[in-house]
Amino acid sequence: MSNSTVHVFPAPIGGVPFPHDFAPALIFTILYAIISPIGIWRMVDKRSRTLAILGNVIICIERVADFAIRAAEAEKPSIRTTQFFVSWLQSAYAMGYLSTTTEVTNLARLFLSSTTEGTCPPPIKPPPFDRQFSRTDSEEQPLTASGPIEDASSSYSALPAIEQEGFEDQPRLRVVLKRIGWFILALRILALLAAVGSGAIYYNGLQSIIMAFVIYQTRYASAVLTLLIQVICLGLLLWSLIMRSKRTPRGPAYFVCGMIIIIMIPTIYRLAVMNNWTISLTSTLPGSLNGPAAKALFYTFHIAPEWVVSTMLVAVNIKEMYNLAGGWKSH
Repeated sequence: MSNSTVHVFPAPIGGVPFPHDFAPALIFTILYAIISPIGIWRMVDKRSRTLAILGNVIICIERVADFAIRAAEAEKPSIRTTQFFVSWLQSAYAMGYLSTTTEVTNLARLFLSSTTEGTCPPPIKPPPFDRQFSRTDSEEQPLTASGPIEDASSSYSALPAIEQEGFEDQPRLRVVLKRIGWFILALRILALLAAVGSGAIYYNGLQSIIMAFVIYQTRYASAVLTLLIQVICLGLLLWSLIMRSKRTPRGPAYFVCGMIIIIMIPTIYRLAVMNNWTISLTSTLPGSLNGPAAKALFYTFHIAPEWVVSTMLVAVNIKEMYNLAGGWKSH
């Protein structure tokens, strides 16, 4: 009597492409192909050119290739489980939402830093020349309550009241935000290394249980670190909106908050499905992430939010909205 063990490994995020993947893969290929030229135009036009969206433009172009490959795999079973394509797509999915998070959180950092800069109050304009000497004849009148005193005060009451005030520079807060930025950068590097590692060695997990657990741990680590980055940046933005409302422009703040909330959806989705293990890349058993329902959730909660945020980054003039420069010094 012999004992046989079944080798299991973490189910691939998004599963492997089956025929029912062809239509959604083709749709997202077209959707990314639509916004890619817009992103390129944003980088070419000096009025909207900024390094803050360069990474997103590259992601959009790369996503066209990713979903074209996925559509091809859906139609050709011979390439569906090859090491190159499996590793390529798992790496692409692991790094795509992380790269988009990097773009959005960098934008949040630049925006928050700009709110700490001091602004000069508008200069007070002197009264018009004709008003300065319009009541010179009143000086010859006797000083009575109904005479020159009232007129003299009225000559200045016509001046417009200046309610807008300048903001004091906040160098200490700027230093604190800069240190938080360095901390976020360290988290981002760790998350990126974990994401690259999990995708690069994913195929090795099919044969080795040790590698399978390494993949499992690195995928979780990358997602947890990414979620932490998103939560920190969202918390800072909300804090600025509530505690520094006069210094924080609401429109740009709400826009970047919305992008962070949307890009958190793929992160939460990945954390929710990472506990699934499978015995084969082509298995359709529960937990394999290859069933139609699992694929629908993948496209809805992983891919669609990424596309929405990428579209938001190129649909508006980010450089103008956040008053960004186009060179490296502003980043």
